[in-house]
Amino acid sequence: MNRCIRIAATATLLVIAGAPLTACMAEPSRVCVPTLTVEPDNPRPGKIVTVSTTDACPLPDGAELAVRIHPAGETIPLAQARVTPEPDGSFSVAITVPPTIRPGQAVASISNYWDIATCPEGASCAAAEVEFTVAR
Repeated sequence: MNRCIRIAATATLLVIAGAPLTACMAEPSRVCVPTLTVEPDNPRPGKIVTVSTTDACPLPDGAELAVRIHPAGETIPLAQARVTPEPDGSFSVAITVPPTIRPGQAVASISNYWDIATCPEGASCAAAEVEFTVAR
């Protein structure tokens, strides 16, 4: 929905024929991106972790999320689990940290989040992901 705002004439504002300017601006879109956690902290390769939402976003009924783990800076998933969230979008899923992953920074993400949720046109919609450290 568009909202028109009236801009008062000031010394620095261009006024045509003494009339105040009226500008229309699009209402900022609200974008909900869930916040994720990985527990336990600093897992070792091959160990099971739990990826959960701490701030969930509602999703359509029957949605199935793909949670992936991959090294930071790479997009090839090394592990994946599927989960059906609660009606409010919350979930918790167990997933194995890939035995072949190198120690260091890794990412747990909902790889299909924007296939299910709606990102408004023109909005900058962040990835639903969290970084964590894989121990040696």
